[in-house]
Amino acid sequence: MNINISSRAVNELVGMKVTGEKFLRLAIVTGGCAGLTYDAGIDDKLQDDDVILFEKDGLRVLADMKSALYLDGLQIDYADDLLQAGFRFTNSKATKTCGCGSSFQA
Repeated sequence: MNINISSRAVNELVGMKVTGEKFLRLAIVTGGCAGLTYDAGIDDKLQDDDVILFEKDGLRVLADMKSALYLDGLQIDYADDLLQAGFRFTNSKATKTCGCGSSFQA
């Protein structure tokens, strides 16, 4: 399992102190108009079924095994433009996305 994170997104996560014992946890949950949506949060508790998706320069991104199947190949970027500032997810496994881009179908 592997994901790609842009240098802008890495810098933003490091600035949020997502290093050391803390890591970014990604999950896929049901919801949104296309059926599946991303859940992301900072965590420091490892679970038995965690998979490391990304690890570089002290930054780690983990997910549970079920979510990791949907996240393999994910690209994460960060933008700070006026209209849609924040992290952006581009998922090569998505076969359909909703109009606002917050949910997908695989």
